[in-house]
Formats: sequence, structure tokens, C-alpha cells
Amino acid sequence: MSKSWSASFLEALSRWGDLQGEAPTYTLYLSRPADWSALAAFLKEEGAVDMLLLLTATHAPPHYLLRYDLRSLPYLTDIAVRFSILETEAVPSVAGIWPAALWHEREAYDLVGVHFAGHPDLRRILLPHDWLGHPLRKDYTAPDHYHDIPLYFTPPSTV
Repeated sequence: MSKSWSASFLEALSRWGDLQGEAPTYTLYLSRPADWSALAAFLKEEGAVDMLLLLTATHAPPHYLLRYDLRSLPYLTDIAVRFSILETEAVPSVAGIWPAALWHEREAYDLVGVHFAGHPDLRRILLPHDWLGHPLRKDYTAPDHYHDIPLYFTPPSTV
């Protein structure tokens, strides 16, 4: 039998935003994105949230929508933290709290363009370092060529 997060811990979580769900799966809609690093530290220290499973970033101009899927192994509990931030703002990096964020944040930067303040190595991870733009942004236009290599397939003519 596993233990559950206490009522006082859940009450403290609800002070950060709108907490929904029930054990073992919760979603927290964070009210103030500026509080994200403090909330992440609280989840790690007080809730034994020891794993970042997934970071999802979506471009919804003029915002980025972010969702962090987290897990507490001691409590066998998952929590998703969701918030939006303006494109012009940076999201505080949580790489110092959950090392998996080193890779997840680089992917969100590379494909969507989200900037993470305090990330120790924020550079492309999937695309070449000289690629222009971020392909999962709504305003992205794919190039025709990359270093004289055509990026569109033209089938041979059938005569």
C-alpha cells in the first residue's frame, strides 16, 4: 500500500493555482508563471517529486503554453503543472531541480523557441546549429533548401 500526499500538502499546492484531480493524478494550473521555480523547489522538497517525465511546449501566439509532467515515486503520484507565458519572456529553468530538464528544455527551445533563463547549455539539440527558426511555431515557414540541399521532394516525371 502506498502513502498519499497529505491534505495539508494538497492545500498548500492549491495556493499556487487551480489544483484539479485526485490521487494519484493531479493537474495544477499555475496562476503566476513567475512562481514556477519556487513551486518546482516546493514539489521536490515537500512532495518528493523526483522525476520530470515530460515537458510539452506549444506556440499559441502571443504565448507559449507549457506543461510539465512530474512524478513522485515515493507517493506513486503524478502531477502536471500547466501555465502560459508571453513569447517575449523566459521561463525559469528547472534543470537544477530535475536534471532531465537539461534535455527537455533544449528540445522546447530548438523546436518551439521557448527561452529558459538559467539553463546552463541552451542550444539546439535536434536541428543543426545554423538552422533558421523553430519549426513548431505557428509563424514558421520551412525553407526550400538547406546548404544547397533541396528539402522538398519532387517526384520524377512519368512519361
